[in-house]
Amino acid sequence: MYNGTFIRKMTRMQNVQRWDEYAPHYHDNAASHSFRVAVFSLIAAYYEEQAGRPVKLLDVLGKALFHDMNEVQTGPIMHRTKKEPTLKEHIERMERTASLGLVDLLSQSLRPDFYRFLVEAEDDSFEGRIVDGIDSFDAMLFVRREVAHGSPHFVAKLEEMKAALREHPLASVRWLYDQVEQETEVATFIENVMRMDSVRRWKGRFNTIDDNDAIHGFRAAALGMFSGLLEQKKYGVDVDVAELVARLLCHDLVEGVTGDVLGPVKHATTETGQAFEAYERAESEALLSLLPDYMQPAFRRYMADSKDDTYEGKLVDMMDKLDALIKMNMERKMNGAEYEVIYREQLRKVQMRYENPSMIFFLAYILHDLDYVTS
Repeated sequence: MYNGTFIRKMTRMQNVQRWDEYAPHYHDNAASHSFRVAVFSLIAAYYEEQAGRPVKLLDVLGKALFHDMNEVQTGPIMHRTKKEPTLKEHIERMERTASLGLVDLLSQSLRPDFYRFLVEAEDDSFEGRIVDGIDSFDAMLFVRREVAHGSPHFVAKLEEMKAALREHPLASVRWLYDQVEQETEVATFIENVMRMDSVRRWKGRFNTIDDNDAIHGFRAAALGMFSGLLEQKKYGVDVDVAELVARLLCHDLVEGVTGDVLGPVKHATTETGQAFEAYERAESEALLSLLPDYMQPAFRRYMADSKDDTYEGKLVDMMDKLDALIKMNMERKMNGAEYEVIYREQLRKVQMRYENPSMIFFLAYILHDLDYVTS
């Protein structure tokens, strides 16, 4: 098993560029896209549940997060090329082989779940069809934003995508499309999610690796899926993995409004920390009010209360710290003067603070594999 190799490949999803053949105004990558697809699939799942159609939330989130991970092996392939009749079968076979290879890197206890998430990501299950539909919805949102910024390459594509979404077989996908077209309050929430790839992280430091809230949200949620299932399947811990992943996806959504304020500024004094906490909660409530009433209790847990005293809340805080550790570790190899000291400080903090099985596993195995390539 090469769990560390799997995690390292997961972090490379931000290097898989999307739409670059069209010289877009906004840059996009597989990590940011998967983050957005997961958040929008979460909203779609609640819409379907409200309409009386049960959804396996863990599968929706897992499939949304990892549906494009095989692209770290195959590279991005244009949709038009994938559908070319002479190539379609070859590409599908390569993608399946790549997905199977990624699953084989994992511990035996994790493989059944990740097989569904990677190999069967956009299958004919209800959850697979939701992810497939939201994949198209997110592509439309990206193209729509490009057209709004005057890009001539996307105009015809936008009309084609809109026509397909208007007639989409899933009610949740049609509903989300209608919200955007009618510019409702839900559309404002969606726009906030789209802004997450513009919220830069680690400002004030020299960075060799780009990082923003969308990439961070993807990595943290993917780490949460891995760690939560590891604790549940391997160590028998009672953890709601879907709850954990949903919180990790949404825990920084408020920063689309507030921006990413540096930690030392937020926590300069106890009073300053309390003031920032109150401000962020108020802005979170304003965002929550944009969603339908029946969604708000769940999304309040995911956003305003993401790091509460529940076990899942504590794991959200832990995954947040682990993702920062991964970012620092990537930077320090090429940028030691800027990141070596704070990496060591962060490593010491997590070693002293957390005793969860997944943290011990991460420090004992994953971190070593991230430092030293083992396969």
